[in-house]
Amino acid sequence: MIQNISQLRRLTFRYKVKATDDWTVVNFDEDQIGQDSSITFNVAPRMRERASQKGTTSSPIAGSYDNFSASLNLLADTFETVGKVLGRWEKATYAGAGAGNGHVLFGGPDNTCVDQPYIDVIASGVCDDGSSTDVEFTRCYPCFTDDIEIGTSETASVPVALNPQIFNTSLHSTDGYPQYDARLGDYSLTTKQRLNVTTGIYADVDESES
Repeated sequence: MIQNISQLRRLTFRYKVKATDDWTVVNFDEDQIGQDSSITFNVAPRMRERASQKGTTSSPIAGSYDNFSASLNLLADTFETVGKVLGRWEKATYAGAGAGNGHVLFGGPDNTCVDQPYIDVIASGVCDDGSSTDVEFTRCYPCFTDDIEIGTSETASVPVALNPQIFNTSLHSTDGYPQYDARLGDYSLTTKQRLNVTTGIYADVDESES
């Protein structure tokens, strides 16, 4: 199954360095996403085949995939945008430093032993006051998949491979992230909820405000 989602109202990137941390949240709203921005994902389950005298049948193997991937295009005009998507933006602290002053570091002496944090990526659709059109990939390792030019006369369109990871109980059950691979649709089946874009936490929606 390959799907493209282009009607995006918001992209939210949230991550934790430690399971007990609050979410660090970065949001891109409609005016920042751009008309050509989209998320592409492929969730293709691995199939089990059974042969008999009557023929061969196939059924999906739960939690197992032949392909589990996602990517997106977004607009970026500063290194701040790049760094926040990767969870690696370090803001400058010198006097007079603006929002775009800081740096993104790649590699280092211990880069083979230290992973970047997982990034939880949530795409919210247009015309939805809850979470019914949300698409979430819970544990991603974003990276750039093509050349980008920043600082040119036009805002760059940046291709990003999300590299979502499959939930593993022994590795992920206590990391503070949701315990599933991906989600399409409502966060809760019993209560209408909406993502709080400041805290990164889903909260109940007052039906009287709908």
